[in-house]
Amino acid sequence: MKKNLLSLAVAASVAGSAAAYAQDGAMSVNADKTGSVILFPYFNAENGNTSSFHVVNTTAESKAIKVRFLEFVNSYEILDFNLYLSPYDHFAFGVIKNPDGGGGALITSDNSCTVPALGSPNGAFPGSTTENADGSITRIQPFVDYLYEEYDANVDIERTHMGHIEIIEMGVVTDDAGIVTQTGAQLYFWESFLTHGADGVPLACSELEKSWADGKWAEDADSGITAPSGGLYGLSYLLNVEDAAAFGFEPTAIDGFWPDPAFDGDWNAHTDPGDTLPNLNNADVVAVVRDNISTTNYTTATFDSGVEAVSGILMSDRVMNDVIVDAAVGAQTDWVITFPTKRYHVDPLLAGAAAPVAPFTDPYVAYFYYDPIDAYIDLLACETVGIKQWNREEKSAVGGNGFSPKPEEAEDELCYETNVISHGTGSATNAEYGLVDLAFPYSAGWQRFIWNPKTPGSTVSTSSLTSSEGDQLGLPSVGFAAVKYTNDSVMNGAIANYGHAAEHKTQSTVSDNWD
Repeated sequence: MKKNLLSLAVAASVAGSAAAYAQDGAMSVNADKTGSVILFPYFNAENGNTSSFHVVNTTAESKAIKVRFLEFVNSYEILDFNLYLSPYDHFAFGVIKNPDGGGGALITSDNSCTVPALGSPNGAFPGSTTENADGSITRIQPFVDYLYEEYDANVDIERTHMGHIEIIEMGVVTDDAGIVTQTGAQLYFWESFLTHGADGVPLACSELEKSWADGKWAEDADSGITAPSGGLYGLSYLLNVEDAAAFGFEPTAIDGFWPDPAFDGDWNAHTDPGDTLPNLNNADVVAVVRDNISTTNYTTATFDSGVEAVSGILMSDRVMNDVIVDAAVGAQTDWVITFPTKRYHVDPLLAGAAAPVAPFTDPYVAYFYYDPIDAYIDLLACETVGIKQWNREEKSAVGGNGFSPKPEEAEDELCYETNVISHGTGSATNAEYGLVDLAFPYSAGWQRFIWNPKTPGSTVSTSSLTSSEGDQLGLPSVGFAAVKYTNDSVMNGAIANYGHAAEHKTQSTVSDNWD
């Protein structure tokens, strides 16, 4: 039996071998936390929460980026748009409760170009723009339910309060001498249009919109676009002013995401703002994974599809982190567990009739399931998790008096694509949707989740992902633990809260002989 221990963002010790393979073009999680894809595991606009995000271009090149928000139940897209960052640009935005409706919404005062412009009309969920006293513009763009309302019983717009975010670089933007014959000779200075001037405002975002509406990009989306070069990083944190709480958490960065050449032999990853492509299934099928065979830690492997390769680099069979519920300091702990690729494995519209596709074991089958009384039935794709808990002195929830007692396993299920597991007297992140309560019998300690644990009498996990290098056990997940402490003393008329967030640690078993 061989095991590897590392964080979900991949520990620093991994960087050497992973970087070596990445130089050969294979996809990998980047220990340096920059890449061409950024996966934010969580946003929450419930109960006074505001989620804040930053996407930074660390390169001297201009970037075309797809920004995608996905709701927590089944990762339906609730808002997509194109973002254009100039060299060394920084895009800051938040997720809030829509002030004009019950769902979530994006809010920003950032000047970076987007297409469509944020704050634009969008059917039943129109955006808004407000000019502030300092001349800046605040834009609000509500999330929508257009994709899931047709197929799912749970069409409540408030389910857009929580979910996760994908950031996918589509290419490097250049100035291009394209010709529009309808209006005569015209030069397209796309990079110049999106570049910020001395006043911090891009030269002409509207020209990018025109290019998509009836210009060169409408005819040829990849004019002036070259292959992605990576170098993006993300930063995120959750704020609740009323609760005086804040948590910062790291996204996962993926390098070498794109096959070379992309798609059909030409670089054509730059898509219309109204297109739900590109997505995680457009990834390279060759990826850096934990080695199942040799004594080295990592090797390259080939998968059957791009999304399986993304799943492969995020795979682990167990997730570990602290839990603190000490009543003396009013402690609460939430675990956030997100499965970024789950929908491609379990959704029949994406995975096909073969759903579920390994390593997930339960298909999402809510489509067109009709009951004359209950109408559409909301059925979820659930995965079994084995739970083991310890206090800080090695005592287990069920165990004897021996050294390092072995606790019993308790089985449970996680059924959403973004899950919040709450320990203590309430949710540390003030979550409501997607919330699962889990008792923790000690004031403080640690906990381990085992994905799809072995069935009684078996030594093999019930889920695995096959590649050219063999099977990997477990499930692909990202996330963190958020711990909040409440101080009963009053400061300036408010309760003083404080806390922290810590990325989950993972363990990968690379043989079928595990406990």
